[in-house]
Amino acid sequence: MQVNSQAFSYGRFFGASETHRELPGFSVSRIAPTLRAEDVPLHTHENASFVFVLSGSYLSTADGAPPVCAPSTVIFNPARTMHRDSFTLPIGRFLAVSISRQSLRMAAEGTSLPVAARAFSSGDSVATALRLARQCAVPGPDSSFVMEGLCWELISNVVGDNVWRQRKLPSWIGSARDLLHDRCAGHLQITEMAQQIGVHPVYFARAFRQAFRCTPGEYLMRCRLRKAMPLLRGAKVPLSDIALQAGFFDQSHFTRAFKQHFGLAPNTYRKRLHGDFQSAKFNTYKNERQDPRDAGPKRHSSL
Repeated sequence: MQVNSQAFSYGRFFGASETHRELPGFSVSRIAPTLRAEDVPLHTHENASFVFVLSGSYLSTADGAPPVCAPSTVIFNPARTMHRDSFTLPIGRFLAVSISRQSLRMAAEGTSLPVAARAFSSGDSVATALRLARQCAVPGPDSSFVMEGLCWELISNVVGDNVWRQRKLPSWIGSARDLLHDRCAGHLQITEMAQQIGVHPVYFARAFRQAFRCTPGEYLMRCRLRKAMPLLRGAKVPLSDIALQAGFFDQSHFTRAFKQHFGLAPNTYRKRLHGDFQSAKFNTYKNERQDPRDAGPKRHSSL
């Protein structure tokens, strides 16, 4: 490969893509490096991006980066950052997140993003990137909604205290909760929700996490599961019908989500339920639409 400066377009990085997800406003890929550090030319990326080191030894000139970045390092690169960041050897994995120009403009309207490349080895940004990396392997539109929320959270983590951070929950958080309940059978986007409520998407992502300890996408899944619970009490309703009524794409989607959350298939739960099986874990879905402001910023097990 010739050593010369080149610019990568949206969603493009050096390496072999193993998993790729296109989201509203973001492009996320899990990538394996294919070049040694000395073979990586000077280059830029047209869009702002995140790199999250999953494994291997990574070299970066970003502010705050150690001589060699270990796994669980997050690096934010503003658009058109000129660098030769790379792995020492073509061994390892990284998660790459490109931010679309529209999402970057929206973020810049209400926040102050770093103007130079910056590395983070601990804190909320690392925790969010870990969640994003795990979610990247989960297929389906529901996962895309969760990932979109995590991408906006990642931006809020990098912005830090330049965006809202306080114990008191905002007055609109109840409206966000109600919107998810009312439209749990449909498909939403973070920017769409933020626009309907009238808040900035970065502010929205951070406040929602503080209120419910999850993304809107994860909360939406809980809403669907809670909607399915009373339907399972009827022995004659087919699981395929329950899945569609609760907002799942099909029975397999419903079964996979139910088993992931509760550790058993919905049909098994139905059999145990009819055998007077009771579990405190399932009873947490009885209470409808508890207002998080009544309990403060604690984890809410009931919906």
